[in-house]
Amino acid sequence: MKTPPGAVASLLLRLDPRTSTPLHEQIFEGVRTRILSGALAPGWRIPSSRQLATELEVARSTVLQALDALAAEGYVVARAGASTRVAPELPIAPEDRTRSPPSRVSRGPRLAASARARKPSLVGAPRLGSAPRAFRPGVPALDLFPTALWGRTVTRVHARASTGLLDGGDPLGHAPLREAIAAHVSASRGVRCVAEQVFVTAGTQQAFDEILRLALDPGDAVWVEDPGYPGVRRAVLAAGGRPVPVPVDPEGLDVGAGVARAPRARVAMVAPSHQYPLGVTLSLARRMALLHWAERTRAVIIEDDYDSEFRHRGRPLTALQGLDEAGCVVYVGTFSKSMFPGLRLGFFVAPPSLVDAFASARAAAPAPASALEQAALAVFLAEGHFARHLRRMRVAYRERGEALLDALRADCGGALTPRPCDTGMQVSASLAAPLSDLRVRDEAARLGVEVAALSDYFLGRRREAGLVFGFGGVRPDALRAGTRTLARALEAARGR
Repeated sequence: MKTPPGAVASLLLRLDPRTSTPLHEQIFEGVRTRILSGALAPGWRIPSSRQLATELEVARSTVLQALDALAAEGYVVARAGASTRVAPELPIAPEDRTRSPPSRVSRGPRLAASARARKPSLVGAPRLGSAPRAFRPGVPALDLFPTALWGRTVTRVHARASTGLLDGGDPLGHAPLREAIAAHVSASRGVRCVAEQVFVTAGTQQAFDEILRLALDPGDAVWVEDPGYPGVRRAVLAAGGRPVPVPVDPEGLDVGAGVARAPRARVAMVAPSHQYPLGVTLSLARRMALLHWAERTRAVIIEDDYDSEFRHRGRPLTALQGLDEAGCVVYVGTFSKSMFPGLRLGFFVAPPSLVDAFASARAAAPAPASALEQAALAVFLAEGHFARHLRRMRVAYRERGEALLDALRADCGGALTPRPCDTGMQVSASLAAPLSDLRVRDEAARLGVEVAALSDYFLGRRREAGLVFGFGGVRPDALRAGTRTLARALEAARGR
């Protein structure tokens, strides 16, 4: 039989010089895979480095580098003056991988009940590559971020770094950053706090996890918005809680339905200023009802305020925490949306009665995030750069949101009914029956457009089909191109 082009007759290796993987790594992985699959048996003689180099048309030094790595990891044995052979004994015998009888197949370590309860599912828009595109939700306008200014701030902080910063920092968070955050949220969000109540985190998920683990006993009920942010449910399950779906309507979380379903829930997790994914605001009447319920039952309210600073017109709404007289609300914020996701910095504001409990839990922990980046962010806030950036982004997101709504009405008006968009970086739209939002999502992905299916965000009964669009990271001209492509996806979904 004729040897395939690019293959080694003796080892059947294939190299691809067009990839970014170095050639010696390709050789290493190819031989390793064939050993572990049983294709190269223990004791089998490996062709000489000269023969392999000739057959693969690479330098002999490249082959020697791969063989040295294989020998170092125990896959082959090389002896001076003798041939290189597959190791006679491997940590995992090839036959165990390929010929194990059903009775010997391991199911792996046993996980906690909360982990076993999770069901894998595609939630949100399918990611088509790394670069933001229409209409990936949750991505800010990275093209408008003042990268050079941020870089100069980081460089300046690094150049003047103290030994305390280099040593890792305070487990509660960098003190100047806590002070800057307290000043900012007090002025811009109506949050009532001092720096001692602020705890820095490595993003929103860490904040959720930390709060829930202190608030919950195993099996405790937790109100979660339905539809709602999937990360909330994951955090509840990870903490051993039981998520109870509470419907969301145009007035936000239905507090009465929550009381009916789980009157003694230990925690309620809400995004009152800009609910995700519907974008509605919790009405004042329901805010007061939620606070009264929490005070009466001594429950904790976790307020997720992920992007409400981007109110397109007028000042942002006052946070729920600012109305809390009983100390039930833990306010959670993030810089991943207001600056850039790679920063991985967030915070929460604890009620005065819980500060000592959170501080004790943090006492033996390492710093929540890079102390140097925390210090740079503190300077960025204190010097007014962050506030100016927010003002620019409000204007940009208003323009991009209006451009998306206009484009949706022009290109997809018969199939989609967008909700009002006055805050943040995304908008949801109802989908006309009998179209399936999952089918539209998949057709759009096939055409190169990312859009999320609203039905994916429901934990209870799916009450509505729709789509969720992110517009923060997409320029207006690309938004219009995206809606035209989406119109084709809608037609394709209608025809299936």
